[in-house]
Amino acid sequence: MDLGKVYFIGAGPGDPGLVTYKAIRKIEQADVIIYDRLVNPILLQLSKRDCKLIYVGKNPDVKYKKQDEINTIINHCAQQYKTIVRLKGGDPGIFGRLTEEVESLDDHTPYEIVPGITSASAAALYSGFPLTDRAYSPHVTFSTGHLQKDSVREIDFEALAKGGTLALYMGMKALPEIVAVLSKNEAHLKIAVIGHASYGFQKTVTGDLTNIIQKVQEEEVTHPAMIIIGDVVNCRKGVSWFESLPEFNEAHLYISTDEINKHELIERFEQGGFYYAIDQMNDALVQEKYRNVHVDVLSERTFTQVFAFSTQALQLFEETYGIQFNRNIINIKG
Repeated sequence: MDLGKVYFIGAGPGDPGLVTYKAIRKIEQADVIIYDRLVNPILLQLSKRDCKLIYVGKNPDVKYKKQDEINTIINHCAQQYKTIVRLKGGDPGIFGRLTEEVESLDDHTPYEIVPGITSASAAALYSGFPLTDRAYSPHVTFSTGHLQKDSVREIDFEALAKGGTLALYMGMKALPEIVAVLSKNEAHLKIAVIGHASYGFQKTVTGDLTNIIQKVQEEEVTHPAMIIIGDVVNCRKGVSWFESLPEFNEAHLYISTDEINKHELIERFEQGGFYYAIDQMNDALVQEKYRNVHVDVLSERTFTQVFAFSTQALQLFEETYGIQFNRNIINIKG
């Protein structure tokens, strides 16, 4: 039996409009998608009807699947399916454990890698400042915020000392330790913490090492978040272009018995909000396929507007998911 081809694809940081055209095509062609926690769930709805979805997400506190289990799943799928998509948040080659997954493949398994926009770049630009700037920062260093016990090897003090920018991934849990370590050298380093970068509910907090922890707590910024340190943060002037979009901080849910065009829905993200569809409500196979995805979105997001395309669609939704929204936010379009 010929082995299927595995595509390691970067899904970008959140805004689905940032995903490459090649990534979209492969998602649409996939027979199975093995996806992470940080993937925008609307991308999964671009998959074909019979595509299987396998969740292998992890968070900083609880690991859903160990890495060797994920490797096994990828190889097992390569024996069963023709087109396998391993969908990762951000860019698979930046702190995405890509090498481990590629090296785990059977020697005869073909694969490709599709880069994605990494979270550091999107977090900075969607918050109103670049990662490098002629006046403030000639270079940038990417590092993990997962500090090893009693170790600060991952923090590039030399880069900071030379006026560079330090972008820390996965550092929220260790933020107090990071601040304490950096404060020994320079307590007034500029710092930005950006939660859920490029989503319509993005939160950006700026300050310095003396006050950033308090500000993060006050604004309730949680992981996933980027920590960006350096004078380049001074380029942020008030709210950013993204935070000024007309529907920023809004979340819209669309409910229908018919199929909703997902490409058109993805275009809605250009208005700055968060948009999600639960459609084909009278199709049991579709509801079964996406049920876990829908339940996760409904449990994590608070919607400001709900658009139901018929009374029947709304009733089916309430019966299927056991949720009744405040009638003040519901719009019946049919």
